[in-house]
Amino acid sequence: MAVIKIAIYQKNLHKRFTPDEITKVQQSKAQFLLLPEGFPHFFQSGSPKEATKHEKEYQDHLLEISEKFSGVILGGSHYRVNENGKLVSALPIVQSLVLVDFYEKKTPNKQQEMEVQEGSTESIFIMGGLRFGLLLGEDLHNKIIWEEFQKEGIEIIFHLDTTTDLRTYEEDLSFYEALAKEKKIHLIRVCGSSEGKPARSLYASPSGINWKVGKVEEDKDVFKTLSVNVMRSYLL
Repeated sequence: MAVIKIAIYQKNLHKRFTPDEITKVQQSKAQFLLLPEGFPHFFQSGSPKEATKHEKEYQDHLLEISEKFSGVILGGSHYRVNENGKLVSALPIVQSLVLVDFYEKKTPNKQQEMEVQEGSTESIFIMGGLRFGLLLGEDLHNKIIWEEFQKEGIEIIFHLDTTTDLRTYEEDLSFYEALAKEKKIHLIRVCGSSEGKPARSLYASPSGINWKVGKVEEDKDVFKTLSVNVMRSYLL
């Protein structure tokens, strides 16, 4: 059994990391840093296509964090045109000042991402001594991805999300608790606050809810370092 340290930052999508916040992340000594779907979003854009103009600025801010934090940075997400010419919502994966890879969202939001196409990258990665699955937003409800996770025996899944109004705070907890128990997985969700929308980051495992932000923290920046026990590690 191995213990993996995972830092999550429930962050306002429109505010950059300050030097003090980057130092806080650095001092956590975590192997992973999870950032919410839609972070960083410093430039107001009228459409996903228009937002692609700011791809480099988004990535540069993640590289700025990577100057001090040596672990794997997952997220948040931004729009880009991939190598196949498709407009996708992409989750950048950064480590040691290198943009290593992208995870592309497989289930674009039908109301907000009409022009965005389905991504085609893998959903399972091995980095930082860990084999893990990635979900971005609505990918949580994608049965094909879940079938792949189950087939491959994935123990830990990172869900970079945007909270919706479909469920109450209590319903969200019950939903994730039941999902983690059903799938027998560690499921870590990180959200960001934006324009009055709540953020409900949490960690659910087969034993229940291990950690959650409180109701009074739904509109706040919250930094938390989690220690997760996994049966298998991959020392690369």
